[in-house]
Amino acid sequence: MALGIDFNPKKSANQRYKESGSSLSFKDWIEREKAKGIVLPQIGVTDVFEETKAKLETNKDKKPNNKIIGLDKRILMLSALVIVGAVAYKYLYKKG
Repeated sequence: MALGIDFNPKKSANQRYKESGSSLSFKDWIEREKAKGIVLPQIGVTDVFEETKAKLETNKDKKPNNKIIGLDKRILMLSALVIVGAVAYKYLYKKG
């Protein structure tokens, strides 16, 4: 603990501001801390959003896209094969 300020990286800038007991506004306090060279982590909703977005992008890159119009390619091919088979059967049945 240096100068009465706890530099726990788990604490957000807002928590550190409240603990500092500064009379400055939050914006001014952050600018002062940045000028001192103290890096304040941005822990909060935006960080969770960024982490989740990064995970989704990595998962998206891992999985090959096997979908057409939201349906699996194998199911569409099987359906097309059944339809073509049924049409061919009807055509050959009427012809013979």
